[in-house]
Amino acid sequence: LKAYREQEKKDAVAQGLMTDPDKAVALADAITLVGQCQDMCSEYEMTLRVNRNEVFPEERVNGDANGEPDESRFVKAFKRSEAGAEVQLPSDLRPPGSLKRTCDYLFNEIIGTSSFLGKVHHFVWDRTRAIRNDFSIQQLTKLDDLRIAIECYERIARFHIVSLHQLALAKKPYDKYDPQQEREQLDRTLLSLMQYYDDTRGRLENTNEAEFRAYCVIFAITNPVPDLEDRVQTWPRQFTTDKRVQTALEVYAAACVTAYAQGPLGPKAKPVIAQQDWQKFWGLVKSRRMSYLAACVSEIFFNMVREIALKSLVRCTRASRKGADGSIAPNAELTLDAVAEALQYDAVEDLYAFVARWGLQFQPDAD
Repeated sequence: LKAYREQEKKDAVAQGLMTDPDKAVALADAITLVGQCQDMCSEYEMTLRVNRNEVFPEERVNGDANGEPDESRFVKAFKRSEAGAEVQLPSDLRPPGSLKRTCDYLFNEIIGTSSFLGKVHHFVWDRTRAIRNDFSIQQLTKLDDLRIAIECYERIARFHIVSLHQLALAKKPYDKYDPQQEREQLDRTLLSLMQYYDDTRGRLENTNEAEFRAYCVIFAITNPVPDLEDRVQTWPRQFTTDKRVQTALEVYAAACVTAYAQGPLGPKAKPVIAQQDWQKFWGLVKSRRMSYLAACVSEIFFNMVREIALKSLVRCTRASRKGADGSIAPNAELTLDAVAEALQYDAVEDLYAFVARWGLQFQPDAD
């Protein structure tokens, strides 16, 4: 198989389908690869992974971890680009139509038939990353292909958003799950999606663009560079006046922390519209103006807003009375119900754990 692959590479170079990876070529002369794999996974990768026993349970008969590998269930795995890595051939890359079918399979068959997202999350997380990589390598220019890419990226972004909410559990859904990596992949997906929107402006009607622009606004709450206001002003008016984007801007303004300057380098700057209004933030999240997915994005910043609220409450009701031994008496102004309302906790145990991080605790009332 490896000998056949080496010959395949030589043929692809000779036919002008790819740049010779063994020769130095100017960037302007490099050939953009066009995918030829019509399946969800190439035969070469399938054979290689079976031989190495790198087969996921989702790729076995009936999704059984002990079952035999099922060729019809194999999906291309993500492979990081690095020095010494085997070069991808046209037969390894899936064209847009194949990538869309793969997306349909992952979301409709794998997630759609699973009783719990956490069971299949790692598999889908890895395979959607490979989908984005295939799109990126091919540098699409045809409108039909770009339309498919945008649809796939939108679905992948929604997957990451829902995952951040549904897998935000007290116990990790599985050992390898990392919410920070989930946020990183969502960030990269949204960044690429915004680039697709900009590149197809006036050529495609992207009906969901306002929805995803709104997610980007909320996601920028802790952006190291507080330049959201400047960036939003460059957007077409149809998006800046959209109700979803307007609501997202209110959420952004209410959540932004005025106490902390932001910026990758000095001098640090504070967001221009920052309000630090945690009561308004909670009100917006609970309102009908917020969609389910927009609320899921907002949830990423719940603990940050809770920290702001708790510090504000403590500052405003700082204990001043002293006991007979000179120690500061407990603060009787802050009740359990009041703090739970301010921090929007439903479970008392979660509230206790959160305030304990800041060296605080509740005590029974003397009465």
